[in-house]
Amino acid sequence: MQDFRQFAAKNGLKIAETGPCQLCGAGVERGVEECLRVFGDLAGLLRSEKEYAQAHLFSVDAHALQHAEIHGVLNNHVHLLGLCLMLERGASAAMGTRKPAVEKFLALGREWPPLPAPAARERGALTALDVARATAARRPAMARRWAEEVWDAYRVHQPWARRTLDRLAHD
Repeated sequence: MQDFRQFAAKNGLKIAETGPCQLCGAGVERGVEECLRVFGDLAGLLRSEKEYAQAHLFSVDAHALQHAEIHGVLNNHVHLLGLCLMLERGASAAMGTRKPAVEKFLALGREWPPLPAPAARERGALTALDVARATAARRPAMARRWAEEVWDAYRVHQPWARRTLDRLAHD
């Protein structure tokens, strides 16, 4: 995988090295790089917090969509489909449960419409930092709330996600 700075440059984003995360607004001190570290720390909780492990895909999709400029071309597509599956269709948010659906989507090989992200810092108020700071007991619910906020921020693309999932169900 390419370094996030390379993806940012391809997407016309100059990464700020200090201050809050310029993409999600998390109150970190070293910008996007620290925000990515906080998210990585959340992934490190999967073994020790079984309840959070069952909700981790909420965090994966929310973080990826809040940081769209540092990911690949189909990033928004895959993560919007993931949020739609979990939030509207009741799919599991546990790691490893979505792989077949993602592979089916990618195998279609169609040209997908651009799904531009909302403006930076307008992709939901909650961030990885909020989930990381929550108690273990509250972390799964916080991850879901974060995902719901991000899903709402991308409301203009929700019809595409619903139609695509319907199409995948019939292909």
